Amino acid sequence: MYTVGRLARRHGLSRSTLLYYDRIGLLRPRGHARGEYRTYTDRDDARLARICEYRRAGIGLDAIRRMLDDPADGAVAEALKARLAELNREMDALRGQQSLVAVLLGRSDLLDRCGGMDKAAWVRLLADAGFSEADMRAWHVGFERSAPERHAAFLRRLRIPEAEISAIRALAAAPQEILNINRQSGRFMEIFFKIYEGLSREGPGSLHSAERALRLCKGLPERPDILEPGCGSGGATLNLARLTRGTITATDVYQPFLDVLAARARKAGVADRVRPRGMDMAALDFAPGSFDLIWCEGAAYIMGVDNALAAWRPLLRPGGYLVFSDAVWTTDDVPDELRTFWAEAYPAMRTAEANAAAAEAAGYTPLGHFLIESACWEDFYDEVERRITDVEPEFGRDPDGRAILDATRREIDLYRRYPDRYGYSLHALRRD
Repeated sequence: MYTVGRLARRHGLSRSTLLYYDRIGLLRPRGHARGEYRTYTDRDDARLARICEYRRAGIGLDAIRRMLDDPADGAVAEALKARLAELNREMDALRGQQSLVAVLLGRSDLLDRCGGMDKAAWVRLLADAGFSEADMRAWHVGFERSAPERHAAFLRRLRIPEAEISAIRALAAAPQEILNINRQSGRFMEIFFKIYEGLSREGPGSLHSAERALRLCKGLPERPDILEPGCGSGGATLNLARLTRGTITATDVYQPFLDVLAARARKAGVADRVRPRGMDMAALDFAPGSFDLIWCEGAAYIMGVDNALAAWRPLLRPGGYLVFSDAVWTTDDVPDELRTFWAEAYPAMRTAEANAAAAEAAGYTPLGHFLIESACWEDFYDEVERRITDVEPEFGRDPDGRAILDATRREIDLYRRYPDRYGYSLHALRRD
């Protein structure tokens, strides 16, 4: 038997969604226990699984009800045929938009070379029409921020892999302007990583804050299996190794960071429990239920917090824990220049309470959250300032390097002027 909350979490839905399904007669509980409390059976669970499957195919609720209640009358086949026809019409409309864009660009001849539109054809069309890489990045950022679902649908129609779609969309919401860039621009990212090499950690944090968050994760095994996506050079990794007896699988996309982590782990005498892996946090290749704890300080924004909550939950064992930090607003009284900066740098930034609500809707129980101490920010920014001063002679005359240096200095200046308006919140969650 399932309660409404348990069944909702099992299928990644909100409790209010199941109540709505009950109200419209799509999924009614088989019985009520203790007055008005709804209870659902395994048969209800199977029906909800079918509902979710049909919803992912884009089928409306009325049609789904007919498909489930009258399967012998051909309702399923008819509804699927209708959805296929609808998708064909959408594809025809997209091809029409493709033609219109080419005409508006004054380059209808480009269509002869594009054939079926895919990523390469779309990029070629815009490039031939005079769009620079910066123009293309701005186009993606604008599309994502104005119509995120339509942007995602468009990228899928270009047959772009899901991992790359996730990266493109996440980078449009990254909390630094220097990260709002197409991941294909390897040179920019190479400069970015080189500028940030040599730091003790890639974001604010401390042993004390990690210990405080771990205390919220009651009942961890004595030797937990830990996953750390976006580990960087290992500032948080080594703290975890000091505070637990667990084995830590630490992933990052930048091999030099992993090399530094491996050396630090050897020096600290914990190399037998730290396993650096070159892996994208949006495409983690681990079996479901592999970990007791997932720990991510300062990097979940790269995927987008909501995407990270959904993608990492299956990797946790039932009752496992997720700890992550995120930049959050701490007040509604935000000066215009600060709001303008973060509206461009991290438009998805919200309050810690909103993060906790999103986690609960995604199937976690929030255990608590707190702001890391301001001294962590000061220590981090002091080290960053020294680093960018050292590398300015090498990168300051390069356009990409200059953009990184200037944006970083601007971020530091704003934090020091408004330290009480936003901060880093460390969240502890339990998978239900």
